[in-house]
Formats: sequence, structure tokens, C-alpha cells
Amino acid sequence: MYNVYPVVVLAAGLSRRFEGNKLLYMYEPGKPVVRMTVENALDAGVGPVIVVTGYMRDEVREALRGLRYLEVYNSEYHKGMSSSVKTGVGYVIKEFKEYNGVFITPGDTAWIHPLVYRFLVEKQRETRGLYKIIVTSHMGRRGHPVLFSAEIVPEIMGISEERRGLKELTRKYSRETLVLELMFPGIILDLDTYNDLNRVKYFMKK
Repeated sequence: MYNVYPVVVLAAGLSRRFEGNKLLYMYEPGKPVVRMTVENALDAGVGPVIVVTGYMRDEVREALRGLRYLEVYNSEYHKGMSSSVKTGVGYVIKEFKEYNGVFITPGDTAWIHPLVYRFLVEKQRETRGLYKIIVTSHMGRRGHPVLFSAEIVPEIMGISEERRGLKELTRKYSRETLVLELMFPGIILDLDTYNDLNRVKYFMKK
């Protein structure tokens, strides 16, 4: 039904603002946040899921035990998210000869419904590649995942923390970006601090 749309899940960060590693937080009994994120991406069925590991690699891998994903290790995870983005995208460029686009999402976006990924794929098809970037939005707030067209994926390898990572690219293609408003609150939910847990619970009960 779908062509190849690899999903790069960023699970290498230091999680500095959260007490402990937020990716390993058990939001549901026996199910860490990062596992929820990867399960939803896998359930979308749009392409292979590539998990970028780094900090607490062994613990993250244990949290994902039994899932069918591809792992790539970022030895420079301490340098910031841009290094993980480039590690994941670099793997896609090297290992996949053909792909229609690449999804990028942080490992703590555990509440993205699988249908969201499919909606973005369908929208890219409907618009026949008119947009270089398709980003989700809920109630006017942009969220995840973000879909980058295959045409500009190689440019991702040139981002840096000094130039604000992917934001440099999204600025460059701001006129060729489609903001897709969806009724799924999970696209704007992630965990940075413990206070975010209350926000997640509030939105997911609506």
C-alpha cells in the first residue's frame, strides 16, 4: 500500500531536564515511553523504523526488546540532537537506494497515533511532491513527526547545533512546507520535565 518512508526515531539524548532518562519512563505499566514511540511507528507500516541510540544504549535496547527495528549508534550523542539526526539520516542514505521521504521524530513522542504517519504519506502523494516538508499541527501548534521529501534529505547531513539543527532547513523551505492540521493531540505531546506528564494526561483524556 505504501512505498518506502523510513522513520528515524531519536533515542540518544541525555534527557537533562527530566529526572532519570525520560525515554525509559513507564508511562504505561511495563511499557517505557521509547517503546510506545517505536511501536506506534511500526504500527503505521509506512517504512522501516531506525532507532538512533546513544546515551544509556543498553537500557534503551532492552526497552525495545522483541520489536523489529533497525538500530544505529551515535557515538557523539553528547554533541546534541543534530548529531543524532545526521546519524539516522546518514544510515538511510547509505542503506536504502530508494525512498520517498524520511520521517524524523524524537523518542519521547509516544502519543503519535499510527494513522498520523499514514496521513502525511497520503498528503505527499496527493500534492505530488509539491512540498519539501510536511509537518503536523494540532490546535495551531506544530508537532511531530516531520516528513522530509527525498529531494532534500541529503541536505539534512549539513545541519549543525550552531545553526539550530533542522530549524535551519525548515526556515529555508518555509514556503515549500505544508502544515497539516490534525485532530490528534498526541502529535504535540512529548516529555521534557515531569510537569509535562500532567499535560499529556490532560490532552489524552480529552
